[in-house]
Amino acid sequence: MTKYRFNLFLLVIAMVISMTSCNRDEVLVEPPIVLAKSGVYVLSEGGFSPGTSKLSYFDFESEQFNVNIFNPGSLGLFPDGILLDEGNLYITEQGNFGAPGKIYKTDTNGTVISSSIIGFNPFAVTFSNGRLYVSNGPSNTVSAINRENLQILSTIPVRNYPQEILGINNRVFVCNFGSFSTGNDSVVSVIDAGNNQVVGNIIVGKNPSSLARSADGKLLVGCPGDSSRAVIYKVDPLTLAKLDTFKNLTFGLSKDIIATGSNLIHFIGGDLYVDKDIIEYNISTGVSRVLIPQPSGYFNYGLATDPANSNIYVAQAASDFASSGRLRIYSSGGVLARELVITDGIAPRRIIVKR
Repeated sequence: MTKYRFNLFLLVIAMVISMTSCNRDEVLVEPPIVLAKSGVYVLSEGGFSPGTSKLSYFDFESEQFNVNIFNPGSLGLFPDGILLDEGNLYITEQGNFGAPGKIYKTDTNGTVISSSIIGFNPFAVTFSNGRLYVSNGPSNTVSAINRENLQILSTIPVRNYPQEILGINNRVFVCNFGSFSTGNDSVVSVIDAGNNQVVGNIIVGKNPSSLARSADGKLLVGCPGDSSRAVIYKVDPLTLAKLDTFKNLTFGLSKDIIATGSNLIHFIGGDLYVDKDIIEYNISTGVSRVLIPQPSGYFNYGLATDPANSNIYVAQAASDFASSGRLRIYSSGGVLARELVITDGIAPRRIIVKR
C-alpha cells in the first residue's frame, strides 16, 4: 500500500487513538546533539505510538548513525515534508486528519529554532522566490510561508488533494493527487511565486505523484494511473508545453522520480497502491530495468541519490507499517553497501543528502 492511501486511513484512526491515549505518561529521552557536516537525513512518518516518527542522520565521516536527532522532544503525527535550505531544515507534520498541522525550522543538527501551526495536514514543502510553499491535502490549498518567522503569507486554492510540490524558476508546481471522497485528479497546478496566484494547469495522467527537475532543467511529472497506464511527462517549466511522454514503463511507477544523468532517471516502481522495485529508466532508449528489487517484508518507500558519488539511498518501510524501518545504501550499480536500522522508526519516507 502506498503512503497516499495508507496515510488517509492512518490519520483518521489517529484521531480516535489520540482521544484514548492523552492521559498516558510517556518518558521522552532527549536525543544526542549531533554536529552535522556531511551526511544523510532520513525522516520517518511514524505510526500511532509516541516516538515512532524520527529524524535520523548518518554521518559520512564518522559513519555514525543517529536514529533520532530531533531536539527537543519528539515529532508528532505523520511528518512528511523536509527541506534543506540555507543551513536550516524545514519539516512539516500533518497532525490529525482534517486539522491544522505544524512546520518546524531546525538547524542542520536537528535542534528546533522555531515552529508554527499551519494549514491542514501540511504534506510536502518546497522553496521558491524567498518563500516556503506547503501543500495542504484536505483543504485543496497551498500555503506560502515566511521562511524566517514561519507565518502564512498567502493561502492559494489549487485542485483535488495536493501532495508533492516543487519550485523551479520562481514557479511552484503542485501534484493534485486526488482523494477517496472526490476521486482522481489529473492536473499539476502552476503557481507564480511572485504574486502567489495560479497561472496555469498542466493536464497529465491520473494521480500525479512525483515531480523532479531533469538534467536539462525541465520538469518531470510521474503519474501512476494504474499498472498499465503509468506515464512520465517532460514539461517546459516556462511555457508549460509537454515536450515528451514516456509510456513504456515496464515495471510501473509509484513515486520519487530522480534525474541521475542526461538520459537516466530512477524512481520507485509499482503502482498507485504498492511501492515495489527501484527502477532505472533510459529516456533516450525507453528501456527500463530493475535496479534494486523490492525486499521481502518491506516496501521501497523513499529514494534519493548522491551526485558526489552516485550512491543510491533507499528508505524501506516494513510491510506491516508497525515495525522498524531501515535505510539502505547502494552503489550506482545497485549493489548493497550498508544497511542501517531505524530502531522504532516506522515508515521512513524522505531522504536528504547534505554535502
